[in-house]
Amino acid sequence: MSDSKKYDTNLFTGVMVEQDASGLYQPKTGAKPNVWRTGKHTKGQFKKIGQVFLTEKGQAISVLNVDKLSFNKRHNYISLQRWTDEQVSLELLTDWL
Repeated sequence: MSDSKKYDTNLFTGVMVEQDASGLYQPKTGAKPNVWRTGKHTKGQFKKIGQVFLTEKGQAISVLNVDKLSFNKRHNYISLQRWTDEQVSLELLTDWL
């Protein structure tokens, strides 16, 4: 594969979140961190820790950590679908950070 077909790949550790009665996102009770990666068709852009993205199954996930991922190791991880503009406050994520 030529370099022109490569794209930046990052690995994101995140925790599943859900909206409360006010529509704000907060970690789902009992949620455990997992990892996803950016893919060729990922829409939007990562901005900061706590940002919410949607998985291909429509689950909302808040980012806890980001790491670089070697392009040739990308198939070891599930790609995320799209970034949202939603944010979870870091105070709500302290148990996972």
